[in-house]
Amino acid sequence: MTALNLSAETPEQKKIKAYLQENASDVLAEKINNGIRIQKDGKTLINKKTLNTFMQYANGEARKLAAKGENCACIDDPIVYGWAIHYFEEESIEGKLYNEDGTEYVPPKPVYKPSTPTVPYTPPKPKPEPQLSMFDMLGEQKKEEPAPAEITDQPDNHEHFDEADDEPTEEELAEAMEQTSQTPIPPITKQPSPLYQHYLNIQNKYSDAVIALRVGDFYEVFGENAVKIAKELDMTLTGRDCGLNERVPMIGFPYHAADSYIGKLVGCGYKVAIAEDIKSNDVTVKEPDYCVNEETGEVLPVEEMRRFDGDIEEPKSPVAQEAPAVKDELPDFDAKAFDPEALCILDELLGKIISLR
Repeated sequence: MTALNLSAETPEQKKIKAYLQENASDVLAEKINNGIRIQKDGKTLINKKTLNTFMQYANGEARKLAAKGENCACIDDPIVYGWAIHYFEEESIEGKLYNEDGTEYVPPKPVYKPSTPTVPYTPPKPKPEPQLSMFDMLGEQKKEEPAPAEITDQPDNHEHFDEADDEPTEEELAEAMEQTSQTPIPPITKQPSPLYQHYLNIQNKYSDAVIALRVGDFYEVFGENAVKIAKELDMTLTGRDCGLNERVPMIGFPYHAADSYIGKLVGCGYKVAIAEDIKSNDVTVKEPDYCVNEETGEVLPVEEMRRFDGDIEEPKSPVAQEAPAVKDELPDFDAKAFDPEALCILDELLGKIISLR
């Protein structure tokens, strides 16, 4: 068994040394006798533990036990011997440090960094006043002019105000600015372009017709009529900038094919008003030669529809023209026996078949 190179100065240390001598392994004896190398402060040091450093370690462990509720720690207690084995075996526990040449290690002194001296505050130098311009000098002269003499004819109990008092204060200016900012700004209403205004004038005159206005080599139709015709004739719907907030829907067809397109529109039942020049009010109106009965949906020629509406008087049949008049042989009756207002109402309801004699 390897002898341990430990110096025991007190009876307690002798008991610890005897316990270690009896229970330490060869590896532990090597650590106790020669120490172990560690790195600290950028140097390689030899960590060598003694019984004096162990007693300091044991004191700390005893304090921990006391903090957990233990009353004391006896040197003969097996826990203390366990501390001794753990202390000398654990490499992370520092004992007494030596340099590799055997001299005792002295930790480096902390480097003292002088604090930055405080710079006394120096108030900034006053800035030189800017050179007065000619306008500033004129303003100064106005300020230096003496106040006008008091008007003698004013009563003594009236208060006199300087011109400066007539100027609004900052609070009054702020209040005026706030009222101005709260006043809503009316939206800017855009006016239609001259071309579109001319188109609208024709549309107002022929409200039941589709207006086809010639613009250059094309006839153009605007607005809702353009949307309907584009769907019905499968035409490309575009738009024109007419000076308004949004582009106005528009369709167009070339003038050399105008008869074909206008014929299709008339054939679909549209009334077409053709304007050849934006500077002229001459308009040619083309109407379909048939009408649609709104009640039945039946398509009728215009002449027949007019006759149906009563615009054309139907000719009398030959039998009705040649039949001799049959004399009414009914006896006359006295109209005084009836209420005239009631007879008039019956006459209106029955289609004017009552004749008074």
